[in-house]
Amino acid sequence: MKTIGICIPTIEGGVIAHQEIGREAARRGIAYPQIVTHTPLYGDLEQALKSGENQSLAAFIAGSINRTAKAGAEFAIISANTPHIVFNDVVAQSNIPVLSILDVAANYCEKQGYKSVGILGTTWTIKNRLYNGPLQKRGMTAAYVSDTDQAIVMDAILHELINGIALKETISELVRIAKELATRCDEQNCGIEVVDTTRLLSHAALDFATKD
Repeated sequence: MKTIGICIPTIEGGVIAHQEIGREAARRGIAYPQIVTHTPLYGDLEQALKSGENQSLAAFIAGSINRTAKAGAEFAIISANTPHIVFNDVVAQSNIPVLSILDVAANYCEKQGYKSVGILGTTWTIKNRLYNGPLQKRGMTAAYVSDTDQAIVMDAILHELINGIALKETISELVRIAKELATRCDEQNCGIEVVDTTRLLSHAALDFATKD
């Protein structure tokens, strides 16, 4: 079984990824793999994102992945969507293979038979239209919220969610936004499936770790 490396841009996302790998292994009735993690300084990542310094961002992420490689990781995942802005550059600088959260999520949506997928995420993820290419490649389209609602989503992510905070009023707003977005996607109510990209990536990492 291959050793997994996890680059953790935010602690909350990294905890979910690490935990979900173990839980998914338990569901499958198999032993969980060895996991090596590294958490780069969030302030450095945020500054690179805010200033549009993609070369710096790629170097930070690749450096983190290469630290896991030095500790024994044989491939890696990045437990966040936004750093995939520079995914190709990261792959070029990484010493081990890196799985793409974008491709993993798009593959899942394709298997589910979706035609239109609503995207919620940071404003960096949205403005860079990270999911447009992977979805279009598989015959799907992406739908987005209004600029006003996107500002609410971004504020919730930066000031609450990545810090492990989820106020009731914030969750209510996010549910409202998701419901509105759902009216432009495949399902029309809040029985809508929420595609958790971090958990899907964790399952894909376990698949890769256990593949011959």
